[in-house]
Amino acid sequence: MTWWTYIFPKTVLRTSSRFNQDIRVVEEYGKNKLLVNGARQSGVYVEKLWKEAISAFGLIPSDSPYSIVVLGVAGGTVIHLLRDLYPLSTIIGVDIDTTMIDIGKKYFGLDQLQNILFHVADVRNFLNKETKQHRYDIVVLDIFNGWSVPDFVFEDTFLDHLASLRKANGTLIINYIGEKEYRPKSDILFTKLRERFPMVKDKVVYLNRLFFATGKSR
Repeated sequence: MTWWTYIFPKTVLRTSSRFNQDIRVVEEYGKNKLLVNGARQSGVYVEKLWKEAISAFGLIPSDSPYSIVVLGVAGGTVIHLLRDLYPLSTIIGVDIDTTMIDIGKKYFGLDQLQNILFHVADVRNFLNKETKQHRYDIVVLDIFNGWSVPDFVFEDTFLDHLASLRKANGTLIINYIGEKEYRPKSDILFTKLRERFPMVKDKVVYLNRLFFATGKSR
């Protein structure tokens, strides 16, 4: 990291992939941030967002060896935070774009973390297979395509798979958008979650709306 990026941000990588047209890693204020199709997906802003949500949802540090799956890797901000909270846990990161995983490892330190496994897969295909084999203590859905979130997140089958991916009293956390046309969509998502879980919380942080759901699925 270089001191002058506190004044003049520096683009250290600009690339594209099959799934994302414009991927940039920018060094700013002495740290890297990830921009995907113009949207911030890792960096100081995203870290603050997740820290506020984690605090609001009451997640506390533990040495218990939880099983955690993060659907949507990007730069791995939430993976780092979960590793700090649960140092003995195994974390699986799933992303459809291998470029994102590579960038997370090279520019955001994911390659330095222990007990991290990565799968390159469409989240829907991963869920279809994984729900037949494994259950997790914590499931995080953090899927963005630039400024948008795929519509399949609202599909009943997809939400049912998310719910069944958890252990009996496991936790589901969803990062969604909470502004403009996504505000009414986020209300629909909140309703659908309440139909499936006995306890659902939400937290608006900046432009995002995050959801926390737990308890035995209905």
